[in-house]
Amino acid sequence: MSDLQTIQKLLLGTAIKITSILSEPNPDSILITIDDPADVEKVSSASMTESADKVHTYTWQSATTDLSGCYVVTIKVTKGVYTSVQQFLFEMTEQQ
Repeated sequence: MSDLQTIQKLLLGTAIKITSILSEPNPDSILITIDDPADVEKVSSASMTESADKVHTYTWQSATTDLSGCYVVTIKVTKGVYTSVQQFLFEMTEQQ
């Protein structure tokens, strides 16, 4: 992880909208996986929705009973013989 990247902190029980902006239009597939702190897949290779040209989104509704801690998001974009993979983290905390 880059020193410039900050981990976004979010509250359990809220909906999280994840946006991916591509450099090329019309991928063959763009899939998202979300793993919780115990390495359990909360979302498994789900298709992201194209909301505008080169912009894809996915909304995940977390539960108040999900684990607190760092979640890993993996986005896999495939176009022809090329595949690009990006990962980032966000932290979920309990509501007060």
